[in-house]
Amino acid sequence: MDNPVFQHIMNGDIDAYSGLYKEYYKRLYNYGRKFTSNSHLIEDSIQEVFLDLWNRRNKLSHVASPNFYLYSSFRYVLIKKIRQHDKMVLNEAAEEEYEFSSEHVIMGRELDEELQAKLRKAVKTLTGRQLEAIFLRYYEGLSYKEVASILNISVKATYKIVARSLLALKEQVMILLLFF
Repeated sequence: MDNPVFQHIMNGDIDAYSGLYKEYYKRLYNYGRKFTSNSHLIEDSIQEVFLDLWNRRNKLSHVASPNFYLYSSFRYVLIKKIRQHDKMVLNEAAEEEYEFSSEHVIMGRELDEELQAKLRKAVKTLTGRQLEAIFLRYYEGLSYKEVASILNISVKATYKIVARSLLALKEQVMILLLFF
């Protein structure tokens, strides 16, 4: 295994496990907000993923990417919990207010407040699937292959979703700039 943190966890190192939990808790929580506003459901899902990680630590040798492992496990658990409780529909994510850093969407480019507000308005026009792909790719820095695996689509489809999302954002921002 190439990842030293997972190697330490496999060896029963509770400090490495705790450090991984602290590193990923907020990231997974923010990702979970793309699916539901139910914080208890999100927190329960995070706890379940990390409990499962600890219980299966002896079988982690196949894990090449902790990012991929944690995000895909969390996504699976959260969606399963959402379906079990019938509390939320995945499409509602498009209507939510997101803690989405516009700097990540535009790849670090500095924007003034007015443009940021216009961008936030443009982000609300994306579908839930587009928003999820953009979030994973730019906010979390996952590769196209990892995003494709998490979304259970092909890498080619991931490229298309991301490209179309960025194009839609660009068009929306340009339209908003014309009207203001």
